Amino acid sequence: MYKVVAIRNYEFTRDIIVESQNSKQQYIAFDDAVLIGNDQFSFMKEQEIYDCKLGILGEVNLSGEIFTVLSREKVGKMNLLKASNLDGNKFYLPATADVKIGSQIKLNVKRYDLLAVNSIINAKTL
Repeated sequence: MYKVVAIRNYEFTRDIIVESQNSKQQYIAFDDAVLIGNDQFSFMKEQEIYDCKLGILGEVNLSGEIFTVLSREKVGKMNLLKASNLDGNKFYLPATADVKIGSQIKLNVKRYDLLAVNSIINAKTL
């Protein structure tokens, strides 16, 4: 669960700053749902708590943040790996055949993407 700390609106996208209710760690989640045309996350409000699935855009790097791969999971039509960081927060990243469940990977995170909120899935994953 994540609390929305702030929302930064841009012309066609927005950043939603969320705080994990588990670890109190904050993340900037990129929301591009308006570009798809249905803006299904427009209901999100500051100071409210939501069940969010955050995707990771990044690359494997030996100096990156450590994540433990928990499982394979489907979000919309996307086959993803569910992973947790050292704070215990859960994230989703593209599934690759060479990554095993239970293994650890190091990632340089470039961006967090808003994939789903309260079981509403971002249209780009459908």
